[in-house]
Amino acid sequence: MSPKDRPPHGEDAPGLAKSPGRRVLIIEDDEDGRETLRLLLELQGHDVDVAATGRQGATLALETRPDVVLVDIGLPDVDGYAVAREIRARAPVAPLLVALTGYGASADRQQALEAGFDAHLVKPIEPGTLARLLADSQP
Repeated sequence: MSPKDRPPHGEDAPGLAKSPGRRVLIIEDDEDGRETLRLLLELQGHDVDVAATGRQGATLALETRPDVVLVDIGLPDVDGYAVAREIRARAPVAPLLVALTGYGASADRQQALEAGFDAHLVKPIEPGTLARLLADSQP
């Protein structure tokens, strides 16, 4: 595809629903996964911040007050459940909290909900599913 055939920056990527831009924080320790998710969300028109640890992510969430926080459950310092509980307890405005995990059993989903997550997505994340979740959760 030549540069003049490419859609202008910010247009929909093929097959992805685009919602009005949201402020999104990704808390993910895997660099490749974090950057892939960041690029995907930016292509959908979102403003994205990232953190590589649970503590860094919780602090950033409380400082920047994102609309949506995507949290990996298996973080190296504190698990995603602790991050969710801290954000729920301390954030003046509750963001949409989404658990990202490799575990998809009903008990895993229940544990995420009990920790304060609004949604539970199993990796690898399907881009259309994430786009619909963000669009459907608009205030």
